[in-house]
Amino acid sequence: MSNHVYDLAKRHHSVRKFKNHPLDDATIKKLVEAGQSASTSSYLQTYSIIGVRDPKIKESLKEVSGQPYVEENGYLFVFVLDYYRHALIDEKKDSNMSSAYESAEGLLVGAIDVALVSENMALCAEDMGYGIVYLGSLRNDVDRVRDILGLPEYAFPLFGMAIGEISEDENGTPKPRLPFEHVFHEDQYNADKEKQLREIEAYDEAVKDYYEKRTNGKRSETWSDQISGFMSSKQRPDMMKWLHETGLLKR
Repeated sequence: MSNHVYDLAKRHHSVRKFKNHPLDDATIKKLVEAGQSASTSSYLQTYSIIGVRDPKIKESLKEVSGQPYVEENGYLFVFVLDYYRHALIDEKKDSNMSSAYESAEGLLVGAIDVALVSENMALCAEDMGYGIVYLGSLRNDVDRVRDILGLPEYAFPLFGMAIGEISEDENGTPKPRLPFEHVFHEDQYNADKEKQLREIEAYDEAVKDYYEKRTNGKRSETWSDQISGFMSSKQRPDMMKWLHETGLLKR
């Protein structure tokens, strides 16, 4: 039994420094085909993938994201939750499908489809020797991203992925994840508060130790410090408006 995919997955970390070597068309096609092979709910295929090579478009998307690697990479993918083609079928068939793709369930189905596609592509890219980093920061201004990419109604940009050959001075390493025993529940969820808090405290120490070693003591926050700082501030308050304007989440 081979552990190749397991070992590859365990080595994953976000890469933020790439060589200036563009991906060729054959590689791009292979990655997209690998993504399309992912499972899709009810064969709906509720996604589109926009490949961005144009430097001016990358520059515009970088202004939204604020991250330099939106521009500085081998290639940029933007993953779109896409019900536009389904709306066209609905119009042609006059079948009242909008009750599905304008619903909360439709949003979940579409987002899950996109996530599965992107992770297939990420794993395939890493198997080819490339590095990747996800870019949720493209949701900083959904209206502008939709305008930059010419997205129609029912097409919502969820995130991007920068990909490329890893720079020699890139020194990222996998961050410690929550312990297996904390995230895996057999048969029923174990909501024991004391157990949960003990495991979080132990994990906080592991994360703190990771940062201290990576930064020679310059950074020492825990996982709890990070998530409390992030989740206590209001993130992208216009998201509901953007979803409605796209045509999603009306029901």
